[in-house]
Amino acid sequence: MTHLESAGGRIVVERDVRIRMRDGVQLSADVYRPDRPGRFGAILEHIPYRKDDLRALQDRGQNLVLAGAGFVCVRLDVRGTGGSEGVAVDEYTEAEQLDGVEVVDWMARQEWCNGNVGSWGKSYGGFSCIQLAGRRPPALRAIAPVYATDDRYTDDMHFDGGAVAAFELGNYPVRMIGMNALPPGDGEGPEFEARWRERIDSTPAWVVRWLTEQKDGPYWRNGSLRPDYERIECPVFIVSGWHDGYRTAGLRMARRLRSPWQLLAGPWTHVAPDRGVPRPVYPFMRELVAFFRTHLDPGSAPAQAAGRPRSILFIEEHDPPGEPAERVSGAWIASESWPESAGESVLTLGMPRVAAPSASVGLATGNWCPPPPDSGLFGDQRADEAASACFESAPLPEAVEVLGAPRVRFRIAHPGPRALVSVKLNDVAPEGASQPVTRGAVNLACDGEAAVELDLMATGWRFRPGHRIRVAVAANDWPCLWPLPRLEPLGVTTAVELRLPGLPDDARPHDAGSDVVPVTWTDGVVTDRPSRWEPVRDPDTGKAGIEAADWWVFEFPQEGLRCEEGHVYSTGVRDDDPLSARVEGRTRFALARPGLDAVAEASGTFTCTETEFVVELDLAVTRDGEPFHRRRWRERIARDGC
Repeated sequence: MTHLESAGGRIVVERDVRIRMRDGVQLSADVYRPDRPGRFGAILEHIPYRKDDLRALQDRGQNLVLAGAGFVCVRLDVRGTGGSEGVAVDEYTEAEQLDGVEVVDWMARQEWCNGNVGSWGKSYGGFSCIQLAGRRPPALRAIAPVYATDDRYTDDMHFDGGAVAAFELGNYPVRMIGMNALPPGDGEGPEFEARWRERIDSTPAWVVRWLTEQKDGPYWRNGSLRPDYERIECPVFIVSGWHDGYRTAGLRMARRLRSPWQLLAGPWTHVAPDRGVPRPVYPFMRELVAFFRTHLDPGSAPAQAAGRPRSILFIEEHDPPGEPAERVSGAWIASESWPESAGESVLTLGMPRVAAPSASVGLATGNWCPPPPDSGLFGDQRADEAASACFESAPLPEAVEVLGAPRVRFRIAHPGPRALVSVKLNDVAPEGASQPVTRGAVNLACDGEAAVELDLMATGWRFRPGHRIRVAVAANDWPCLWPLPRLEPLGVTTAVELRLPGLPDDARPHDAGSDVVPVTWTDGVVTDRPSRWEPVRDPDTGKAGIEAADWWVFEFPQEGLRCEEGHVYSTGVRDDDPLSARVEGRTRFALARPGLDAVAEASGTFTCTETEFVVELDLAVTRDGEPFHRRRWRERIARDGC
């Protein structure tokens, strides 16, 4: 047991609390609670990202804030990860979801809990709390999913519009192979090493299953709330970012949930609002505390919690694309009525056009989700537009404001049997610079012609007077999407109908405030370097793609803990040959603590033929500088319309 000081008072931390599940597996949790008598509302975060080391810096910072505000915080390693027993056979398994239900019940019965439990988390933790709420454990009173989704097939990092999310193959899947190979909690000696090797041998490469499941179906419905939104009965605090891949799901949940909800949507990538990339930041922890006080400890709820507008949203505006910007242009608005009172603008743009058959179009798109450039923003779209069929408005006589998911409708001519249709909505300044606003894609069956009706990803945007609205339609979006085996010109045979959801009638300016609560553990020492994101074209091979990298280290010198994480990603495809597509990712985790120095290095290479995806994965683990264990995967996966 450890005692820590927070702004809200002294905190007790109990580490590696063991919670036994129905099948005998023991999960490991850290419990942060106020160091005073009483029963408190309790908050669960359950994720696979190793509370004892890789996530320790962030966990300690945010849980001290929440425990200092009067909550008990339970940070749980999901089964098969970190200090928890079991095997992590996949993400969001049924067993993992049932574990969450049991842990909520366990929390509600502890002497420090008042019987009211909440759950929250960013990304994986957001998924987990949505899935938990869908199972309705009796003690669960509220959830706060940050950057998460209600639909694992349409709005996650695996598939996009029915096409394989190409760049992501070298990112998260490879990262998790390396992370899952790190040691299972503390220990030493032959028994510990045997458990470690057994975990490595028992844990599959998740990406193989993901690539096998190329169509929506029962596999993806597991862990997806959609379409059964009535399964959630407790209040929900939804957080979305306009430059994050999960932004549409957050607004869709707000439209469909029958339970009470509140919404925060800002101009961020996959970075928490109180760190805000790009800026402005938002005092998210303050609102999270108020939200949970309202639902877990109603007697102590602050007055501002009741007066908080139901929706708080940032409406972004044009900035020079390609120029790093710490802070984007725009303003906060608030609404009680969105989406009920929102209007809609309908534009009919252009005449028939043809998009060139280019496998490498899309380099300026960015990526579905991180890693982006440090600024979180992507480049001028004119290079991609040159290989696209473009449709645009005249200079706007007055501002056009958008909030929600724009929809496009048009017809195409394409020989098939399938067509990959990429659509971007861009904001064109008077001097010609084209800034990306949002995008979408669909992989559809086509036999000569087909109708396209597509919702783009949600956004909050204001097109200024004098700017033009441009829709760019392309036959691919590399490396966001894996190109289809055959590349053909894509003819848009009609004008493009563009429907733009507007602001609600009661939209009003909102003062976000500036009281951002620090959530970093002050005893940690962090070293990192700027991330790299570089579009490249090789004049010798004719390949085009993205090269990216990121790296950081943190240390707790007083504990002898040091964690290092580094990633390198590269993609390439020849413009005239979609079968040349190649994605590579390498990741390295180094973990040093008293008595142990472990390194896990994983790499993945993804290529294709006309009929198969070819997957090569390698894992090497060392202990104290000596080889400890290795694994290899070599898979050929049939392409099923992708």
